[in-house]
Amino acid sequence: MELKRRVGDRVCLLLILGHIATAVTLSGSNNTVSQNLECTNDFDKLMFCQFEAQNCTEYHLTVLDTDSMEVRCTFKQCDSGQCCCSLQMLIIYGCSHNATLWKGGESMGSKIINIIDSIKPKTPTITSVKESYGNFRVMWRTNIEGYFNEKLTANVTYHKKGDTEMVSEKVPRTTVDGFNYHEILGRHLEPSTTYVVSVKSFTNWSNRFSDSSNEVEFTTRKCRPNLIRCDIHNP
Repeated sequence: MELKRRVGDRVCLLLILGHIATAVTLSGSNNTVSQNLECTNDFDKLMFCQFEAQNCTEYHLTVLDTDSMEVRCTFKQCDSGQCCCSLQMLIIYGCSHNATLWKGGESMGSKIINIIDSIKPKTPTITSVKESYGNFRVMWRTNIEGYFNEKLTANVTYHKKGDTEMVSEKVPRTTVDGFNYHEILGRHLEPSTTYVVSVKSFTNWSNRFSDSSNEVEFTTRKCRPNLIRCDIHNP
């Protein structure tokens, strides 16, 4: 990680100088079109960008990579009703990149994208939800490796199936056998009830959450009069 950071700092210094000059040449009336352009990265290889416009396929984006190669993607309509595109590129700690929005062959303006400020963690994957001494233990993969993984916290959200009222708990990084986990106390749950749980990763480097994980259902068992607690059952 430290080597990646040192190499990135040297490379980024050259890029930043180029970005300053580029930003000046693109500061015109069209630059207001790119102000709603937002880009995030997964701190691995993927940068995702979106903005509001009609006829998304008329637009494309170019980004100057850390090896001075220009990476390009064409926008398409995404589920959020905005225009979206994804780029595969080299992501290095501390770098900034000049992203230029184009309509046909005409530049619509540019925006400096800082890697740290735009980190959005990868979406985690819940691997299991198991009964654990009257509580339930949810385990998940962050889908991130290395130093950055150790800096993540999480937000665990659960609710009764079909209910809109949700409970969210911000939890520190706790691992077992390489998986992150969190236990929700059984006394906070109703007996004979199906719940839905999901997880988001969070980094304070950019103060961004990942998208929500897959949702997993679990059902609490019926309480027996001679038991102090209710058992938890996975269907």
